[in-house]
Amino acid sequence: MRQTVPLNLILDERPVLVVGGGQVARRKTKTLLEAGAKVEIVCPDAVAELVALAADGRIVWTRRSWRGGDAAGHILVFACTDDKHVNRAILDDSRKVHIPCCCADLNWADGDFTTPATLWRGELSVSVSTSGQNCAAARDAKNEIAALLEDRTPPDLIVLGTSDALLPSRKRAPYHLPSAERASIGRLVTHVRGVREFFILNTCNRVELVVMASPDPDTIALLKRLSGFDRLSDDEQFLFKGYEAFRHLVRVTAGLESSLLGENHIVSQVKDALDEAEAAGWAGPMIRREGTELMRVTKAVRHAVEGLLHVSEIDQIAVRYLSVHGGLDAKTHVLVIGTGMVGTGAIEALKRTGASLTWAYHRKMPEQADGGNAPRLIAMDSLLEALKDVDIVLSAVDSAQPVVTAEMRAAVADRNVLFVDLGVPRNIDPFYDDWGHGVTVADLDDLKLWHRVKTGTLNEVRAKADAIIAAEWTDGPSVRK
Repeated sequence: MRQTVPLNLILDERPVLVVGGGQVARRKTKTLLEAGAKVEIVCPDAVAELVALAADGRIVWTRRSWRGGDAAGHILVFACTDDKHVNRAILDDSRKVHIPCCCADLNWADGDFTTPATLWRGELSVSVSTSGQNCAAARDAKNEIAALLEDRTPPDLIVLGTSDALLPSRKRAPYHLPSAERASIGRLVTHVRGVREFFILNTCNRVELVVMASPDPDTIALLKRLSGFDRLSDDEQFLFKGYEAFRHLVRVTAGLESSLLGENHIVSQVKDALDEAEAAGWAGPMIRREGTELMRVTKAVRHAVEGLLHVSEIDQIAVRYLSVHGGLDAKTHVLVIGTGMVGTGAIEALKRTGASLTWAYHRKMPEQADGGNAPRLIAMDSLLEALKDVDIVLSAVDSAQPVVTAEMRAAVADRNVLFVDLGVPRNIDPFYDDWGHGVTVADLDDLKLWHRVKTGTLNEVRAKADAIIAAEWTDGPSVRK
């Protein structure tokens, strides 16, 4: 075994010597000619293909046995005779004049370079080497790669997933993917044949797998199986390809597929999903280009439709809901669970109400700006104690399991506590939905139904957006018609 460094040699019009006239010499000569080298072969006899090349003037044939000094004037030498002693003599002679030599027999380990098993597909070349351990294994690996390249169809942009427009939050929760589950599924998707790059968009409203992949049915079926969408009926999920996929992503990022029409949080959530995919190695230049285009067209759409929208974010909606249904004043004690974008937004809005605030964090204590009505900070493991004297609990945590469990019920029993659950999956154990004992629970669907924005017409907004998307859709290197 020899440790080697792969190189791509530039051989245009440069002289190379091949000693030998058999099949090995034929293969080396063919490769060298394809690289543009000026090839001379030295041998008394040669196979028919080499004879034909010499007759056509494509190679120089010195029709005799090798002699010492033949290496001079060449930049590379290939010792390809069927005599190991002659090959060794060729190697030693080349060394004397400092010309790199490759031996095509057991002398290879003492030579200067080897030629890996290589295939070409257009401008793409792929070389495989086992550093001399197993040439047959290298050839087999090359053939397997060749089969993959031959089967590979041009990638298309594909989006599959589900959202609150198709599934209510209680049915949608099992399909949401907290960070650990996204990492697990991501590792599996990277091994799906035909998938080049991808990212996963997981928000309280939707779960989407966005891939650059072959659009063949088998690939899509496997992606559905890995994501669990194969358990959904056709009217509970969506599948978009090409232009339709791009249009869908712009609509989503512009907030036009949200229950709260035009909401802005989704822009940051899409950017976070793209960053996560790149950091995990799921996404590269293809997804990066599409992400850039997505944000550019989204900005144009938002600018065009902003006059038709009265934008509200879910944290703002939640605080308005609490003002109506829970009462927010100096006598009200509110516990906010979660320090993400929604939890932080809720805290900022609640500060202005004068309510007493407690803010529960999981791993990192949030930084607070100077100002009045700063919340009391507690760690998540103090949650049970904090529940004993609150009137309202607003929870927005990315967690696979409820953070307020049924076992905590004694802390809130018979005290008229209002839970607002903004988590998907649920943060508040569904046990409390019908428990009674003074506890009331409102989830995302309840808030959106309560707030349902009636501004302009959705059809007018989407038609204006679609016209911009169609105008901006241009042919490009990664995803286009």
